[in-house]
Amino acid sequence: MKKLILWVKDTFEWLFDLNDWKMLLRSLPAVVVALFVVTTVTMNLAANKIVWSGLKIGDNYFISITGGVFLSWAVFLIMDMVTKTFGGKAAIKLNLFGAVINTIAIVFLGIIASIPSDFPFPGASSSFDTLLGFKGNGVQPWQILISSTIAYVLSGIVNAAVNVLIGRLFVKNPDGKLAFITRSYVSTIIGQFVDNFIFTALAFSFFAKFYGLFTITGMALIGALIELFSEIIFSPIAYHKCRKWQKEGVGKDYFNYCKKMELSDDPARFEYK
Repeated sequence: MKKLILWVKDTFEWLFDLNDWKMLLRSLPAVVVALFVVTTVTMNLAANKIVWSGLKIGDNYFISITGGVFLSWAVFLIMDMVTKTFGGKAAIKLNLFGAVINTIAIVFLGIIASIPSDFPFPGASSSFDTLLGFKGNGVQPWQILISSTIAYVLSGIVNAAVNVLIGRLFVKNPDGKLAFITRSYVSTIIGQFVDNFIFTALAFSFFAKFYGLFTITGMALIGALIELFSEIIFSPIAYHKCRKWQKEGVGKDYFNYCKKMELSDDPARFEYK
């Protein structure tokens, strides 16, 4: 019970520690943050379109793939890199930051879509609305926003937590390549399945009434496997990048701050010598 109370206190203080937020966003490489945010927004817009459906069993499609599948692996790979370098809590904060920016982007596009316009040609406004999904009988962007935000935040927490837990198994060489890829692969397959399942259930079952549990499970599984395959290809590059960050001392100030403020250590991070 005492450990639970300490964990709740630690989490509360960490989440609302504005200095922690400031130091994290200052320490994260700008290119990484930019790529993470752009990929997050684009991924959620692309998720509005089902690009392929197949393997129909009875009246139900077992496999359907949305456009978001082709980008979501990058989001999870970046979170794995941040988890290894800055810690699991930092990855969760980056995840929350991405969710806020995505919300702002969708709200802004929704406002633009609500303004009628016939320039530069008649029907230009309708074309814009249709392209982004604000017009039509499909799932609306605000429904995608709600679905993707819930799935995105929960799966991000799961991904970071599993990554950290797997990392604790590698006691002898926690910073080795095997530890990194094992953490990345296991956390990705679990996190992506959670992300795909929750998103599909909300967007295409709760809101749109397109699919049943059978299809939702199939979409979540196939999507997770596709995303895992993509991460397997790019994870060696991510690992070498993390090692380079460690050698260059990227994020060291944030790491030292966390060591002073945390009630419990995060052993899954790099140890800067």
